[in-house]
Amino acid sequence: MNPCKFGIVLIALALLLMAAGCDRAGQESATGSVSANEAYLKHFGEPPVPEQGSCFARVVYFPLADDPARVRAVPMFLFRENNQFPVLLDRLLDREWDFPSHSGLLNPFPPGSAIAVNSQADETVTIDLLLPAGAEMDSAAMIAPLVETVLQFKEVKRVFITRAGVSLAEIPEDGFRHDPSRIVPAGPPLLLMAAGSWEEGEEHPQEILINFDRPVDIGEFRLLDANGREIEGEYFRSIFDMAVVVHPSEPQTLHEGMTVRVSWEAVDRLGRTAGGEQSFILERFDH
Repeated sequence: MNPCKFGIVLIALALLLMAAGCDRAGQESATGSVSANEAYLKHFGEPPVPEQGSCFARVVYFPLADDPARVRAVPMFLFRENNQFPVLLDRLLDREWDFPSHSGLLNPFPPGSAIAVNSQADETVTIDLLLPAGAEMDSAAMIAPLVETVLQFKEVKRVFITRAGVSLAEIPEDGFRHDPSRIVPAGPPLLLMAAGSWEEGEEHPQEILINFDRPVDIGEFRLLDANGREIEGEYFRSIFDMAVVVHPSEPQTLHEGMTVRVSWEAVDRLGRTAGGEQSFILERFDH
């Protein structure tokens, strides 16, 4: 797995979408505001409030790796009120999402895919999907995430999809409509990965990011090396409570490809709990 690519996925989930910075673990200093729609509240409960600014808690949907016709929500935070579902569609396609195998999710869209909203009127939206030359369209895996991502917005009741301007053969006569049976519950929180952040010219990571799949409250958290030695330093949490950010006190002991162990317990905003000890290979992404 390309670690830079993998880093992009979790940065998209937790870090690059933030208004600014991190809070020290346990510190409550939010003065911003957040608005969550029904889809976000159903899957993830009340969202955390950013330290400053206004944001909007929404979701995008990705297919299940073992059942691509069904989808699961992934939280997404926006900082603009207008044109939200076109932005979410772009987010769905414009990054090389590469989920870890234990997430159970699949990215069906090949790199270079793009989407455009061709029309929106009378509760109907038509979107055009462009795939790279030679790419096959996996209709079972691609239709559901596109449709359900759009239909979380109550002003839209049906969706038509074209590929490079040509209507899909699978489209019902009155368009695709919301189908609750193809959306699976989010389940308990997942710890996704550990990545080191390398500044240009540095030999060792100045930050380690431990990423969750949603906002969580952390009851226990310890970061260890392969020998069980605790990695000491300053511990922060991301502004949307989706990551623990560690500034190690001895970065010279850390390197790309090493094994780190995370002992953790967490609960999400709907009271679902998870925890345990997991080992990860320390991935790398560069600023």
